[in-house]
Amino acid sequence: MKRSAAAILSTFLMAPPAFAQAPASAPATLRVTIVDPSNAVIVGATVTVTGAEEANRAATIAPVQSNDTGVAVLTGLAPGRYEIHAEFPGFDSRVLKDIRLRSGENRQVAVLPLQKMETSVTVGQDKQAAAADPNGPSFGTTLTRAEIEALSDDPQQLQQQLQDMAGPGAVIRIDGFEGGALPAKAQIRSIRISRDQFAAEFHSAGGTSIEIITQPGVGPIRYFSNFMMRDGALSGRSPFVDVKGPDGETNAGFGLGGTLIKDKSSFNLNAFSNRSYETPNLHVALPDGTTASHALGVKAPRDNLFVNGQMDYAVTLDQTLRFAYNLSRFTTENQGIGGYDQVERAYSTENETHNIRVQHFGPIGRRAFSRTRLQLFIADSNNTSATQAPTIRVNEAFTSGGAQLSGGEHSKRINIGSDLDYVKGRHSLRGGYLLDAGWYRSDSSANYLGTYTFDNLAAYEANHPSNYSRRIGDPNLSYQTFQLGFYVQDDIRPRKNLTFSPGVRYEVQTHVHEYSNFGPRFGTTWAPFASGVTTLRASVGVFYDWLPNGTYEQTLRVDGFRQRELNILDPSYPDPGNVGLVLPTNRYVLDDGYEMPRTARVSAGIDQQFLKVIRASATYSYQRASRVSRGLNLNPPVNGIRLDPSFRNIVEVVPDAASRQHQLQIDANVNPGAMLPAFNGPRISWKRTTLFLNYTLAQRRNNSDGPFMIPSTGNLDLEWGPAGNDVRNRINVTFNNQIVRNLLVGLSARGSTGEAYTLLTGSDDNLDGVFNDRPAGVGRNTQRASGQAVADLFVAYQFAFGQMAPLPPGIGVFGGGGSAQVRTFDQGTKRYRLQVFVNTQNLTNARNYLGYSGTLTSRFFGQPTSVRDMRRIDVGVGINF
Repeated sequence: MKRSAAAILSTFLMAPPAFAQAPASAPATLRVTIVDPSNAVIVGATVTVTGAEEANRAATIAPVQSNDTGVAVLTGLAPGRYEIHAEFPGFDSRVLKDIRLRSGENRQVAVLPLQKMETSVTVGQDKQAAAADPNGPSFGTTLTRAEIEALSDDPQQLQQQLQDMAGPGAVIRIDGFEGGALPAKAQIRSIRISRDQFAAEFHSAGGTSIEIITQPGVGPIRYFSNFMMRDGALSGRSPFVDVKGPDGETNAGFGLGGTLIKDKSSFNLNAFSNRSYETPNLHVALPDGTTASHALGVKAPRDNLFVNGQMDYAVTLDQTLRFAYNLSRFTTENQGIGGYDQVERAYSTENETHNIRVQHFGPIGRRAFSRTRLQLFIADSNNTSATQAPTIRVNEAFTSGGAQLSGGEHSKRINIGSDLDYVKGRHSLRGGYLLDAGWYRSDSSANYLGTYTFDNLAAYEANHPSNYSRRIGDPNLSYQTFQLGFYVQDDIRPRKNLTFSPGVRYEVQTHVHEYSNFGPRFGTTWAPFASGVTTLRASVGVFYDWLPNGTYEQTLRVDGFRQRELNILDPSYPDPGNVGLVLPTNRYVLDDGYEMPRTARVSAGIDQQFLKVIRASATYSYQRASRVSRGLNLNPPVNGIRLDPSFRNIVEVVPDAASRQHQLQIDANVNPGAMLPAFNGPRISWKRTTLFLNYTLAQRRNNSDGPFMIPSTGNLDLEWGPAGNDVRNRINVTFNNQIVRNLLVGLSARGSTGEAYTLLTGSDDNLDGVFNDRPAGVGRNTQRASGQAVADLFVAYQFAFGQMAPLPPGIGVFGGGGSAQVRTFDQGTKRYRLQVFVNTQNLTNARNYLGYSGTLTSRFFGQPTSVRDMRRIDVGVGINF
């Protein structure tokens, strides 16, 4: 099976054919494109044509098979009416009745519905052609149903698990949509991690995506529910405290799914609730020379709710509408405390997002296949501080006082996109567009009572702060953004084992006055051997990135007029004096010549199959980014004097920084069952095992810490150093098995080397009000934190009983060409199923330290100040019928 790789714009599709009209007496040629419901063309499908009139009913027409582009060609037919029958193993057959063929060229599209299947099948015949397909099985990983079942039911934790498996920079797409919360796991039909994506249809330069395909219920209406709980008695204790505070969690979910109208409409509805609490740990340095590390006397509860609904409706046999709704609600209390932050720093948050999706897909006429999608977000958030008081911050020692957070963000976003596919001869064309529009309103306010900063504990004892900052003015603002991108690309097959993939993408955005954002892309995929076990790939392309909303909003909010950021050096304490509008303030502006960040990426890779049970790939990529944002101080102090005395720092966001990245990514999947045939039986089988491996070796360097961060040296050439996310080595190993039938065991282990952090003097040496000064001759991010390692274990047993009943097929279709995989969910056929499970996070209770202090004057210099989650054990039960 091969996914059609490209579509031309509809205006071209509607253009008249370039060949001359044949005379009425000339024979007819019929080209039938065979596709599945996911828009993928099917290779090797059998097409049979029979006459539907007395004049042609007796004619003998030999069946034909669809070629490597999914097209079956029949020539020399007499004009008239015919019946077209298409079939392929694993799919329901399709009959196109009363099709009139005219002299000359005739085209039809046949969509084959998926049928219920009990085992996985391999679609297609030519392995070499499949291996050379840039959208095929190479350079990707399709998760088995056992691997999906071993993932968390909590959508937030599920997202983190998928990001860990895919590696850094992966983009999540749900039914072709980017953004939005993950659906309930029960709605997920299949998950594929695709690597080294270079085509023009992709916005990001990361090269990796997580493609999640959902489906409504199939067959009779079915019900499922699950319940999970955790008692803190089994949780691990942080090494920073002697006595662990209480923690606990309960999760509950239910769902319904099935057919509403036979062969017309089906649905799936799920709800999931997560309630948890933990006790934050304080770790501070005190003025008396001691440190305090203990569990605080308050709980930090979280209450999350996820609701997902989805429905398909067949407008015609070929045209399908899909509707989906997602609700995500997050409520937290006593956030922002622990570590350096004392209990009065607590604040609560409320976030609610409504997401509506509408999708249409099906053939357009006889020449193209279309998928159009619309997505609407309505989001609201609000913050409330527990204490209304100024903030006292002693660098790398402790922070007290109020959190000073109020108000929130309110937004509406609409996302509209469409892709059109067209296959002609050796060409697979695709074109499309994506429009993202947003309307934002904010009344968020921060630091409205002021913050005193002390260089160290001695300065605090002497009541001598080095800085006082406060934001004053009107926090209300509103703005709009529009982003547009469109592309065209082609996969050209000069030979069945070789594909060239040229394309171009263009993007434009409001608030950015640069319109030459053309991103050419080119790749080639080659399968040198007839067996198709080896695939070589190389690509080059240019990618652009959007101006972040947060950056633009900050330049509107603190523009020196709407809101001002007071910054007083050596203030009096505890009363800074008159802080009216007469004092100079900071100001943030966006450079009039701001340009979208531009990344040039090249890659080369190999995908290899070993012993029929191992599939491994290695990809090297180099990314060179220019026009990266950083802060430029237009009003620095010179001998204590500002060029513009009405302001202090005037920070302009300018696009003159850069970054470089080298990355080697190695992925492997191992299914040992084929090597152990003697151990494969109905109850005990090694075929139900998968080992997944992902390793990344990377080096990232840049000369910017962010759009508003002013270089401490004032010289970008002296700012080059490891990026803040420069993690050199990452590894993830996942072993899933049902060696014993109905016993699911999932073991995953992941590790990484430490992140980089910077040495700081702990004082404002250049008196610009920014505490980012480094010792002389010391570069950015020269220090390294300790590495991270964690192992998780999931064990479940399923009891199946009751009368035999059909279950939803849960078929996932991935890849392309002649060997795309169609995987099924092995759910058995019993009417009732009861699953009990235990999920252990951080099985070995490993101590993964965080928050290393790089401040030379801190008592914690060079030491960690927090630890990642310690061991947690959840037990639960799930019911399906």
